[in-house]
Amino acid sequence: MTYSPDPAYKAQPEKEEKPSHLRLIMVALATCALVAGAGFHYAGSNTGSPTAPLAGGSAEQNGSTAQPRPGVQFSLIAPDKAADALAMTSFSEKEKADILAGVKRRELRLVAMPIFDATGAGGTVTVACGTMHQTVLLQPKPTVLILPITVSGNVDIIPSSDPGAVGIGSGVVTMFGPQALPIMHQGDTLGLTVIAQ
Repeated sequence: MTYSPDPAYKAQPEKEEKPSHLRLIMVALATCALVAGAGFHYAGSNTGSPTAPLAGGSAEQNGSTAQPRPGVQFSLIAPDKAADALAMTSFSEKEKADILAGVKRRELRLVAMPIFDATGAGGTVTVACGTMHQTVLLQPKPTVLILPITVSGNVDIIPSSDPGAVGIGSGVVTMFGPQALPIMHQGDTLGLTVIAQ
């Protein structure tokens, strides 16, 4: 006896399941969360309270970890224009002579660092580069500071006047345009790594 299939039954092709958009969205969100978490970790988040430097020197000299310094690029002043640039600074005559000698020996480079008031709150900051300090009143129009550095150097910006509850918001004009810096309050120090280009 032969078995014949039921004529009413026809094989129907199976429907392909389309990928779920919800699944795609969840994978994308998980990836974004991982990237954001890695970026936050890489930026040096520190949930503990900041420690004051010990009496023997800075935190870096005492072996503790330092906060990462954002790198900013400023325009390089040509060595033949170094004397003219230094004439406009507030450095003492001895400091100017030492800096100019370092530039001639090619140990130092001069960079122009335009600094301005980014928030409109005003204030006075001290810019420390090595052993040299310059104090500047922040204004909406950039004030150009001349900094002696090697190829790259650390620059600290410290509030000199009382920033009040609002804080002091400074900004710099880099080679890529104006860049607002984080708001500083009393006792804060903003560290930058300046790169001469």
